[in-house]
Amino acid sequence: MRRCRCTQPNPQYRIRTSLRRAAFRYRPGIWARCSIAFRSRRALRWHSTRRLRGVSAAPGCRVRTAPTKRLPGCSAAVACARGHCRPIAIASRRRRRLSRVRWSCRPPTSAARLNSRPPTGPVTGYVATRGLSATKTDTALIETPQSISVVTKDQMKAQGAENLSQMLRYSAAVVPETRGSTASRLDMLSIRGFSPELYLDGLRMPGNRDAAPQKDAFDLERVEVLRGPASVLYGQASPSGVVNMVSKLPTDTPFHEIGLTYGTFNKKRTTFDFGGPVDDQGVYSYRLSGLYDDADGQIEHTETRRQSIASAFTWRPDDATSLTLLANYQSDPKGASYGSMPAYGSVVNSPTGRHIDFDFYDGEKDFEKSDREYHAVGYMFEHHLNNVWTFRQNARYMRSEGLYRSIYNGWGTLETDYRTSRRATIATDVNLDSYTLDNQMQASFDTGPLQHTLLLGADYQNTSTDTKAGYGTGPTLDIFDPVYGSPVEVPAYTESGTQRDQQKGLYLQEQLKWDKWVLLMGGRYDWAESSNSSSNLTSRVKTRSSADSEAFTGRMGLVYLFDNGLAPYVSYSESFEPQSGTGLDGSLFDPTEGTQYELGVKYQPPGSNSFITAAIFDLRRSNVLTQDPEGNMCNGSVCQVQTGEVQSRGFELEGKASLNDNLDITAAYAYLDNRVTKSNNAVNVTSGIIDDAPGREVAVKGTTAPAIPRHTASAWADYTFHDGQLKGAGVGGGARYVGASWGDEANTLKVPGYTLFDAVVHYDIPNISNTMDNLRLALNVTNLTNKEYVASCYTYSWCWYGSQRTVQASATYRW
Repeated sequence: MRRCRCTQPNPQYRIRTSLRRAAFRYRPGIWARCSIAFRSRRALRWHSTRRLRGVSAAPGCRVRTAPTKRLPGCSAAVACARGHCRPIAIASRRRRRLSRVRWSCRPPTSAARLNSRPPTGPVTGYVATRGLSATKTDTALIETPQSISVVTKDQMKAQGAENLSQMLRYSAAVVPETRGSTASRLDMLSIRGFSPELYLDGLRMPGNRDAAPQKDAFDLERVEVLRGPASVLYGQASPSGVVNMVSKLPTDTPFHEIGLTYGTFNKKRTTFDFGGPVDDQGVYSYRLSGLYDDADGQIEHTETRRQSIASAFTWRPDDATSLTLLANYQSDPKGASYGSMPAYGSVVNSPTGRHIDFDFYDGEKDFEKSDREYHAVGYMFEHHLNNVWTFRQNARYMRSEGLYRSIYNGWGTLETDYRTSRRATIATDVNLDSYTLDNQMQASFDTGPLQHTLLLGADYQNTSTDTKAGYGTGPTLDIFDPVYGSPVEVPAYTESGTQRDQQKGLYLQEQLKWDKWVLLMGGRYDWAESSNSSSNLTSRVKTRSSADSEAFTGRMGLVYLFDNGLAPYVSYSESFEPQSGTGLDGSLFDPTEGTQYELGVKYQPPGSNSFITAAIFDLRRSNVLTQDPEGNMCNGSVCQVQTGEVQSRGFELEGKASLNDNLDITAAYAYLDNRVTKSNNAVNVTSGIIDDAPGREVAVKGTTAPAIPRHTASAWADYTFHDGQLKGAGVGGGARYVGASWGDEANTLKVPGYTLFDAVVHYDIPNISNTMDNLRLALNVTNLTNKEYVASCYTYSWCWYGSQRTVQASATYRW
């Protein structure tokens, strides 16, 4: 008698068989790795079983055949799956006939459930332990030598998040909602002092401000935040890192959900989400979700409205092949306000002694317009060529259209009475088309004691943006006692332009594992091309420019896995971003370069559903344009040279835990020292008052960029009762601290820090009738004390109030 069991990392099921030969199935990216210990420890080799019939299964298990990882001397096969067993056909190697097997299935342990979670699928609780964004392979987060966070669907729901900034409120080193309650239709945030690149299902989401698509949290399964340069896998990108949003995908089991929400600011939201297999064999499965959202904006006289529908359809003809088609349509016909207010009367005490109202609106209701539409179609294809090689191809075409016009508080236009604002007008029409393709070939194999995961990739991005724009002036407005309704003329389009960007890249990555050591190495070469043609519609003057750049970026990291769950790591990574323009000699500027050194430790206690990451980092952005110190002139202005540099150094700590199926916790802290370390530029200190003469000149070197706080911290906990009279009830709450930041480039305007509190009460009612499986009632409150605060300033002319208190009651019915 031999005992076969899954030992790493999913020890949950056992099979007893008298056969002398057994094989264990291993599906990279889908199943957990299984191994078997016998008296003879000969080398493992790959083996594929042929499809067999007539095999019976234990109760609760289903039979299927598939490629297996085989140990000589065995021929029984079993797959490790989360929460249930999946026996595979058993055959005698000599006579090719069936043999009887006695099954003994054990319930999964918490550690087994934790390690078997898929890298893109649903996660119960707040703790995800695997991801794709950092390596583009199914890799445990503890084996990834770079800081990465995952916000799960359960966390989004508990905190009532609806957009990306709200989803990342409790993530380390992230400063979300930098425009507070204004510009909420845009995902405006920073990570480690720089704006990140946004991705959906591993493919870039390009966007012009007025046509930038914004994914709703309801359409997502999770969000992964990779901190630090990531050009090795993604090409041209900001040094801050990558935010990858993961779409909802078809489910193996039938799933239906509808939801209703009502709240402050006349909030009304309806949602639905359906999914499951189409046929009994599970060859076809689907997911269909949609929403309608309508509310008043937190800024007076503004509204928000959204309609969205997303679909996914998967065809899985066999265990080696899958094709998922995705489509999404989203319409945002009303997008609230993009306005601002001056520093005097908000951050700085006004000589009038007055204070600007928390819901101040600097526009005109009948003039303001923001209408955006987003369409996208794509697919994800995967095929296991054999037990070593897997081919993947992901593609998406997207089109985004934005029609925008606004009257707003202008730059430096507050009159000397400190209350009359001279406003400006803008009108834009933007159409954006983008096609993205990513091809990946992955090999998983062993050479002696070394385990290899090799990834070869080639990707292509092509984006075209057509823009028309016009500008003008509007009537003045009293910022303390505003009177609206003045006639405003829509500015005629005076300029048009087309921006085309194309990128091709080849990348290679090796993940090498030996005993408890994990080594990550990667390199990539990119070719980037951009062209711009613009026309002055008044003078009919046309201009054209283009730029081509090439860059090689690298990456390396090392992790050591201790038995107690500690995993110290060190890493180095690079990024690049093309930039336009030429120097004194007429040569094109080189791309900016990002480099980061990171040292950290991750901790995943054995048997505990928790994960902690701590890291220190030194991130630098070089080749930044700055003024020529010799004062040489180029086209009527001082030439630019590439000697500028910005540095971000800091420490961050983040922990998540889901304990005893009752308590979910997330906490984070970050310290960031961001400053310009090399620059020849100087700026005038200005007050934002029209008649004030320019102030003294201040050197930019040594300053910190606006809206970058030195300290941020957050903590959230949610407790659910599973026994007693309160069974099904739960309560949660959290606190968010954002430290003080600078409000201008010269660092003369200080924006105070603030602390906000959030809370939730929820109640799950299971099986209250024969037809209702689950009803969830929830009440979410953000900014519980309704604290009035300024989220950020960029000059004395432009500041933004933070989000006001919101109260939302929701009911979700699942069956």
